[in-house]
Amino acid sequence: MTIPAIQATSGPTPTDSRDTSRDFTRSYTAIHAELLQDSAELQRQVLIWQRWIRYAAVLVAAVGAVVFYGTAAKREAWLPVAIAGGAYFVFTALIGRLLTRTPDRGLPPVIPVVTLLADLMMISALVYFTAPPSQFHRILLLGFLGLQLTVFYFGRDLGIASALATVASYLLASRVIPPWVAGPLPTPAVLIVNTTLFLFVSSVLIMTFGSFRLRMDKLRGFVKRVEGGDFSGEYDSAADARPDDLTLLGQSYNEMRSRLIELVGTDVLTGCINRRAFESRLSREWRQARRRSSTLALLMIDIDHFKDINDSHGHAAGDIVLTEIGAIMRKTARETDTVARVGGDEFVVMLPDTAWQGAMTFAERLRRNVDEHTFAEEGKKPMAITVSVGVALAKGSDPVTEEDLLQTADRSLYKAKSGGRNRICA
Repeated sequence: MTIPAIQATSGPTPTDSRDTSRDFTRSYTAIHAELLQDSAELQRQVLIWQRWIRYAAVLVAAVGAVVFYGTAAKREAWLPVAIAGGAYFVFTALIGRLLTRTPDRGLPPVIPVVTLLADLMMISALVYFTAPPSQFHRILLLGFLGLQLTVFYFGRDLGIASALATVASYLLASRVIPPWVAGPLPTPAVLIVNTTLFLFVSSVLIMTFGSFRLRMDKLRGFVKRVEGGDFSGEYDSAADARPDDLTLLGQSYNEMRSRLIELVGTDVLTGCINRRAFESRLSREWRQARRRSSTLALLMIDIDHFKDINDSHGHAAGDIVLTEIGAIMRKTARETDTVARVGGDEFVVMLPDTAWQGAMTFAERLRRNVDEHTFAEEGKKPMAITVSVGVALAKGSDPVTEEDLLQTADRSLYKAKSGGRNRICA
């Protein structure tokens, strides 16, 4: 057999080329919809248990009003504080009743926003009616507590809105709205310093917790796909600019995912990994090749005239051929290589850190091992079995994707079969 000279292949994919697209159990759209539904349900539960914090806030406001104004002359502070606290209590009770009585309706997106505004109005009212303008910085201090809870449970966007609304409330109370309790107004310098400090600390918190929430949602997406049997997602812990416990959790997920792939990603008949496990491993190997700017070679292998084998000798003979070819491939491959059965009689071998000469040498050794092997059912005439091999190779720095690499190998295989079979093309 003569191995054709290595040449690049281009042009449209032949009509009988194999589909190299990922076959996910569920679409990304369906998974994304489930994640949104789960997030809404979690936020509903968060608002339900947080109502007890709001009840406690009303109690603290009432006790504070009694302590500071119970024996003082300015008893007029009681009434507005009582009205604000009562309204806030009723609002919290109504929201809690709504969320506990109608769980099947989901969480309306406006509920977290309205709740945030109610929290801020209660904080602002408590400070406004009980403190002179020079103490209005308490709005920022108390608002910071609400900001932390908002960012952690409801995400970065609502956290940014909370920070800006808190600053706006502080500035309005300090410079626009006439004070309820007499006292000197804070100077512009004080306003600038307090606002700047609050925005700086808030920005750090929003960046930290907001990033945490985004990465957590990404990890949840991977886990959700695993629930449906899709192992293609892998958490990229190297992309975490500020590693934390979630980075460790992502690494643990990757380890667990690898073990699950080994358990459920093996083709029973041939002992090779199946298509889904191969796609996951290909994605990982290609990312590593891109980081190291190393090479990755793919061999697409097809058993010649396999349909005729099934038709002439029966499916039992076809299973024997598949089993023995799988064993030959795994024996020929190195420990670092990956052998996969991706279709009925289609196999792929992935060779990391392998140049053209090594890939072609491996392909010829594999072709020869199959050609020289005796395939036969017990007591029956041996079958002449050969394979065609298509080879493709790319370097991590090349502007291609793993799908492009698969399609190139598939086109090379088509050339080998069109050229007479039992040969290698690249």
